[in-house]
Amino acid sequence: MYTCGNRKVIPNMPDLILRKIFEQYDYPVLCKMERVCKRWMNIINTKFRKEIHEVSIERLGSMFPQAHQCVPFRRLTISCPSDSHDFLAGVFRRSRLSFMKMTTDLNFLAGIDQIHVAKDTGRRYFSNVEDLWLLIIHPDDDATQRFLNIEGTLFSELQQLTLQVHVDPRYFKNVGEIVKSFILRHPKSNINLELHAEKSMHILNQLSALPSLPLYKIKLICTDFDQPQLRLDQLYGVMREQNIQAKNITMRDWSLFADGTTPVSYNPLDTFRISSCSIETVDNLVRSLQMTASQSTQVDGVPPAKKKKIVKKKKETEVVTEEGLVPKPKKKIVKKVVKKKKPVVYIKRLEVAGQCTLHGLTFLQQKAHTELERRLTTVIPGLDVDCSEIYYCW
Repeated sequence: MYTCGNRKVIPNMPDLILRKIFEQYDYPVLCKMERVCKRWMNIINTKFRKEIHEVSIERLGSMFPQAHQCVPFRRLTISCPSDSHDFLAGVFRRSRLSFMKMTTDLNFLAGIDQIHVAKDTGRRYFSNVEDLWLLIIHPDDDATQRFLNIEGTLFSELQQLTLQVHVDPRYFKNVGEIVKSFILRHPKSNINLELHAEKSMHILNQLSALPSLPLYKIKLICTDFDQPQLRLDQLYGVMREQNIQAKNITMRDWSLFADGTTPVSYNPLDTFRISSCSIETVDNLVRSLQMTASQSTQVDGVPPAKKKKIVKKKKETEVVTEEGLVPKPKKKIVKKVVKKKKPVVYIKRLEVAGQCTLHGLTFLQQKAHTELERRLTTVIPGLDVDCSEIYYCW
């Protein structure tokens, strides 16, 4: 202990000075320093609660537990083996209630009861988390059941939910049960769904196993290097049958086929994004997008009704009284303002990005996307087409 005469220096330092000193050390060192005394523990834990609002837990491929704090982003990144229960218990003790955003996997949440967390009965584990990014890989029956048993004690009210699903044909039903539990528990949250698969058949079968749900964004990502075919008409049919509505749709690393007779979506789209895909027939894609946009003039596929002719009757200007015919008193005319309903725009924006191949326009080489823009804006005048992020490898 440093001394000055007969006085001990460090115990008498103001909290302000100690906080300045603690700012010079990283997260692992501070976790050791908090064990010096109760005062230091309180100061360091207060510092963590102010500086850590996001946690990312990675448990795949880690041999030993470690943590890294990124102060500018208020983020704590944890990588640890799946059995690091004591390590995680210490992390949660320090800053569990300050977490507002979380990135983790399903198996971690399913086994959260194995980690000692000091919380009141009836209180959620992560009551202040509003934004969750959940990775779902191999959700076997055991992990799925454990998650469904405990999911009611995890979060209070999620505002943003992103589910990244690595599709496995063995677990179509389990993924559907997990998604359903989130929808019932957090009906007001904005849900983003990412489906990663090698074949389009797996994507379609997984969508068929999902409940009816409104999505803010859906991403369909191919993990096969050879870019297998994804038929947009089949995707349209499955999403309509399951009543899966998405405001934004993204396709990545597929060979896209459009038949030219089926819209790409049955509900209004804000953005349809094609990233690093091979478009098999540009003409058919343009026709399918045109059919999507044409739905704005219809309601549930029914054209608007024709206006009925209005026959005006002659107004009586006089009435009969005991004194004879007298002018009819005028009534006050109250004009009603009826707002015309604007037609629903079924597709607002198309984005083409990454290394895309536009079959039918390849002879134009690096100007292929400009011809695509011209064709689309001609048949769909209100469509915003953005090809600024496209690039070619000739």
